[in-house]
Amino acid sequence: MTEQSSAKLEMGGKVYQTVKINDKIWMAENLNFPCEGSWFYNNNLNHGETHGRLYTWDAAMKSCPKGWHLPTDEEWDDMLNALGGPQKAFSKIITNGETGLNLMFSGYKTVHGDFLSIDRAGDFWTSTEAGDMNAWLRYIIGKKENVFKIIDDKRCGFSVRYVKD
Repeated sequence: MTEQSSAKLEMGGKVYQTVKINDKIWMAENLNFPCEGSWFYNNNLNHGETHGRLYTWDAAMKSCPKGWHLPTDEEWDDMLNALGGPQKAFSKIITNGETGLNLMFSGYKTVHGDFLSIDRAGDFWTSTEAGDMNAWLRYIIGKKENVFKIIDDKRCGFSVRYVKD
């Protein structure tokens, strides 16, 4: 069900590791590709090395390389359900979990420009819209040890993981 993938994603001179979960190949690192609508947490370059960048939904959609896509809400559901559901999957998909997906608590950027929750929570965009201004995402929070499905403003900055087509 889970294995290291030989597929690699190269963007901007960086090669991203991947992992295969339930017949889908996922990025095993947060995206760190400079573009309009992306930021380092707290605008600190050092956070980029570990946590990647935070992206608006539009930037996440536009930055996607050919042959890859921002996962749909359904693809997140399928992956989490294959691992026993959101709560059981939590420990398997975070950093040093058994899947190698290594989701991180990289925090997020609000529409007001505040950076919050690094090392406590992480948010990951889906490509599934929830109206004109919002989209679905997955929210991991350490103290709850769970993966939540929520809607937020597309102008916020969240982490990005792509899936191979």
